Amino acid sequence: MGNSDSKSKDDLFLLKLTEIIRDNFDNEQFGVKEAAFIYGVSRSHLHRRLKKLTGKSVSQFIRELRLEKSMELLRKDLATVSEIAYSVGFHSPTYFNTCFKEYFGFTPGEAKIREHLEQERPSVKKFGKQKMIFIIALGILVLIILFGYFQYNGIWTKPPNDTPATSPQHSSHSTKSIVVLPLKNWSGDPKLEYISDGMTDAVISRISEIKEIDRVVPFTSSLQFKNSEKSMPELAKNLNVYYILEGNFQKQGNQFKINLRLNDGPLNKLLWSGSYSGQWKANEIFKIQSKVAENVATIMNVKLTEKDFDAFKGMPTTNAEAYNYYLLAQYQNNKYNQTSFKNAIPLYEKALDLDSAFIEPYLGLANIYVTGGAVWGMYSEQEAWKNAKYYLEKASVIDGDNIQLSDQLHVGKFYFDWNFEAVEHYLEENNERIGAANGSDNPFVDYYIKTGKYLYALSKINKHILEDPSYGWLFAIRASVIFFLYSTEEAKEELKKYDSLFMDDMFYLREAAKWYYYFGEYDDSKEKLEQLMDKFTDRPPIVVWLNALHYEMANNREGVLESLATLQKQYKEGSSGSPAWFMALFYCHIQNSTEVFNWLQKSYDKHEVEMTWLRAEPLLAAYRQDPRYLNLYRKMKFPVPPLTIPG
Repeated sequence: MGNSDSKSKDDLFLLKLTEIIRDNFDNEQFGVKEAAFIYGVSRSHLHRRLKKLTGKSVSQFIRELRLEKSMELLRKDLATVSEIAYSVGFHSPTYFNTCFKEYFGFTPGEAKIREHLEQERPSVKKFGKQKMIFIIALGILVLIILFGYFQYNGIWTKPPNDTPATSPQHSSHSTKSIVVLPLKNWSGDPKLEYISDGMTDAVISRISEIKEIDRVVPFTSSLQFKNSEKSMPELAKNLNVYYILEGNFQKQGNQFKINLRLNDGPLNKLLWSGSYSGQWKANEIFKIQSKVAENVATIMNVKLTEKDFDAFKGMPTTNAEAYNYYLLAQYQNNKYNQTSFKNAIPLYEKALDLDSAFIEPYLGLANIYVTGGAVWGMYSEQEAWKNAKYYLEKASVIDGDNIQLSDQLHVGKFYFDWNFEAVEHYLEENNERIGAANGSDNPFVDYYIKTGKYLYALSKINKHILEDPSYGWLFAIRASVIFFLYSTEEAKEELKKYDSLFMDDMFYLREAAKWYYYFGEYDDSKEKLEQLMDKFTDRPPIVVWLNALHYEMANNREGVLESLATLQKQYKEGSSGSPAWFMALFYCHIQNSTEVFNWLQKSYDKHEVEMTWLRAEPLLAAYRQDPRYLNLYRKMKFPVPPLTIPG
């Protein structure tokens, strides 16, 4: 009786747990923690009981139930493989394919075919003894042959190599443009996603070093097509490229392998394929990255110079663990938000603890502090610049000619030091390089606008949008340049074109809310502000100021006072985001000139970043002839005369 009760309880336990999991198939975040919470037991209790009954961990049990359900759906042929993967809770079709094949022994695409074959196959109830022995022997022989094959050809025993799988077909496009799609993680472990992304970024960096390649799509843009099912011609059209490099990455223990295919995108034609494998050691990783870039250049009919080969030979670190921490940090940095920046800092620092001569982590840290001080309220502006300069100085000892280092240094000199002379000199010397396709010219576009070089700014913005249309900020800024160059009406039309494309882009929403206000489109401004506040929790000074403006226009005195109190508090606490500047702009709105210059002086004294807008700021147009304005303008040392015509 006791055994029967125990069995019944165990059956009920498994039944209830199975039902809980099935009810949450469509929730990719559902895991051990959620299962235990819904069941009403601790995670450790759930794990121990399930392990005792089935020999499986909870996560394995969940995964296998998902896979069984996917097989049921695949055999019914109700949706695509990707749609089914998402419907049963897999966050990535690639990872789903890996798990499915591991569990069933064949790919999801074969499931329907196998079902058909099984239906056609005559049923055999019993095997003769001799047949069974023959099948077992044949199976063992196959295993021996496969083992020998993998020993000879697999990634587990071979030294680093590259194996062309197709005869190269050289292409003749006159424009050499390429996108490297994110490598698919075929390691079977989603936690290694950062490595496949990092390897993609590294290959892009290597290819970008080849001078004769006209354009390499930046990783941030490529990342948008990570799980895309678009055809090659569609991708080529969307990204404005001729060549598409795709592939997968595998890592097992200390061994790794990359399989690649280079395609002529518009023609949907395979030009070359090959595989590279080796040990997860820094020297082998970088050699393979260089070899990939070299092979790609050859197929694209790009002539490699001696400088290109010198760049390929560079090894940023010989420490594989340091490189691993760097890839983790970059994975966070590329998410480009306040939380991910904070996560990246200690990872960069761990990389430097292991190799203090590794330049990339210094540059990553400097980038975070420059951005964190100039854009978000993460650090006070001068503290951020102090930290950024510290890391840039460390990097300069390793490679004083590094372009990324020079860019970051001069971005900081513009925003934090207001050193217009140094930036002017730098841009004159590097005019041809500034238009390169990796996003480093974004801050300099801002510089061109603020110093009145509107046509030049517009040409740079258009070029950058053509190369990388993922930055919503650029579309809003283009509308502002059209405002300065042509008319408010044309600027409004330009901005409205892109509203529907960037509703989840923080930078676009902020800039659009601001510029719609300047254009006199107050309802649109308020709408963008509300979308911004609904989707993002950060409340930097620009958002508080926009709130104050709309409260004032709605005659909401309480809201105005609350917003101004917040700005004053941010000012007293030394927050970044230029709170004094935005206090001055609020008083411009209500035409209180005394308070305008009171707060402009405070902004100047605090050395706030937004003071770089002094020349171009539309709300200050009415004060451009005021001696107090001209005095501040002279002290800022702009390289061009102030605007004299209001508007």
